[in-house]
Amino acid sequence: MVQFYFPKRRGLLCLLFFALAFNLSAQINSTPFEQVFVTANLDKESLKKDFPRLYQVVKNKDYKTEDVNSFIKSNGTEWNNFTNLLAVKKLNIAWGTLGLVLPETKKEFPHSLYQWYKASGISDAKRNQLFPHFPLPNLKNDADKELADYEAKIGAWQRLYTEEYEHFLNAPELTSLNPYYTGYFKFPYLPKFIGQEIDLEKPTKPNTGNAIADDYHYQMKLRNWYFVFKPNEFDRLYGKDYKFPDSFNQQEYREHIIKISKEKKTGTYPNMNNPH
Repeated sequence: MVQFYFPKRRGLLCLLFFALAFNLSAQINSTPFEQVFVTANLDKESLKKDFPRLYQVVKNKDYKTEDVNSFIKSNGTEWNNFTNLLAVKKLNIAWGTLGLVLPETKKEFPHSLYQWYKASGISDAKRNQLFPHFPLPNLKNDADKELADYEAKIGAWQRLYTEEYEHFLNAPELTSLNPYYTGYFKFPYLPKFIGQEIDLEKPTKPNTGNAIADDYHYQMKLRNWYFVFKPNEFDRLYGKDYKFPDSFNQQEYREHIIKISKEKKTGTYPNMNNPH
């Protein structure tokens, strides 16, 4: 009969090691992913409510790595939520070592206003109702170039559609993510196109080589021109996008701009004896 001899202290440690190894081997099946539940001390039954699809996979005694990979591919959000569980996250697991194939992480477009919009989860229908002209980036473009263009597009949108920007800042889906929101924020000024320099002739689009800036300045002047010289056409084209405070005398503004425009054409503006 074979006998084993251990020094007292070392023998106790070895016995504990073999007992632990035997206990773990009894709990872990051949799929490496199973080790996550053992190491994190995570009860699979607790997955039923928040991770029902993952539970359907791992509740089976003989599930395989390919079953987990199939789940990950079809349920990205549930998988991300699972990996962000504190008990799992603190393990700092390199998932590839368990044979898992993770989807490529999409790089977030780094514009703060767009990230806020995306994080809010606001529906397309609500966006079209509150701020339909809010620009969306072309994520297929080079990120750095698109970011510069998008900054210009956002700036133009904020000035061309001030009321939409106001709706954006006050939409419940977005304000719920704003810890500094204290109540409805209202812009106290007129639409930005009011006061843009115009002439009697309809504006034409400049061509400076900066297409976004050229279009912005053109649209600002075009709106002011329609507002002054073709108010009915302005209402048809843009009326739904703008509101004016009661203190703003629209007719008086139109008459003033028309007078100046005519004097410019005749060369009598400015009249230093009758300053405007």
